[in-house]
Amino acid sequence: MEYQQLGRTPIVISRIGFGCGPASGYDYGPVDEVEWRAAVRLAVDHGVNFFDVADVYGFGRAEEMLAEALGERRRDMVIATKCGLTWNSAGQVRRDLSRESVLRALEGSLRRLRVDCIPLYQIHWPDPSVAIEEVMETLARCQDAGKIQYLGVGNFALDLLKRAGLVRRFESHQAAFNLLFREPERSIFPWCESANVSNIAHSGLARGFLAGRRPAGSDFGATDTRRNSPYFSGSARIEKQQLLDAIRSVSKETDKPFPSVAIRWVLDHPHIGSVLVGIKNRNQAEENLKAIGWRLAPETRERFSRLSSACPEGLAGVPAHAAG
Repeated sequence: MEYQQLGRTPIVISRIGFGCGPASGYDYGPVDEVEWRAAVRLAVDHGVNFFDVADVYGFGRAEEMLAEALGERRRDMVIATKCGLTWNSAGQVRRDLSRESVLRALEGSLRRLRVDCIPLYQIHWPDPSVAIEEVMETLARCQDAGKIQYLGVGNFALDLLKRAGLVRRFESHQAAFNLLFREPERSIFPWCESANVSNIAHSGLARGFLAGRRPAGSDFGATDTRRNSPYFSGSARIEKQQLLDAIRSVSKETDKPFPSVAIRWVLDHPHIGSVLVGIKNRNQAEENLKAIGWRLAPETRERFSRLSSACPEGLAGVPAHAAG
């Protein structure tokens, strides 16, 4: 496994982070919990120590599953969970970073994860109805109380990153980053580098599109939010197919699984600390972990980057949840 220091902290995280979004059994379709727990154990056996979950995944169930799968080993892992998205009995999700919501979310995550202190507690998405200064002050109090070890933020614009950092130090920023979405390169990555904040790439496989199994225009189940994802839409079908063809060619040449080639492009970026990949089963875990221990040839990386640049911007789309 490859490891990277988390921000200015003394801890290191695996450069492949185990994304627990698919454990929800909702946004990414049904999940076999027994198989998923086996994938978690396999990842740990291969050196993964960084697990990213959120209270909203499975409306709390994913955190419970992660605690069950890790058992006592959870105390040796860097578990990152998130707050800021709330849900009702109908499963409708909205943003809420009010003080009451953050405190309630934190207590719920501590209980479900069965820990006394969360290693990395992150703001999932900004909430425009609550000043970021107020949110950071709430989190700072929780950190001072010993319930949070380190803070992280996610999906912030540059101005918000700067404002948040003036209130309390945070160690990481999560942003979508993959061969089909590279907007953070412009200003987010450089700022994080200057502040010694770790860049954590989520959606490293473009919600599974860059795993090479589902072509553009694929059909998904009613609850699978990928059915509305621009990654899988017919938009830029030719450009996306050319990129997939190039990845497939390198996969055959190097005898590396298709997904691992796409992940390696992200890992080879000089500003990336860790990349999160959603995993549903042992086969996916094995394939994704083969992105570790090698590098793309410079000319190959350049070719991928060139094909990536030919794709239109905005393919990451917008979240399904309300922004206020």
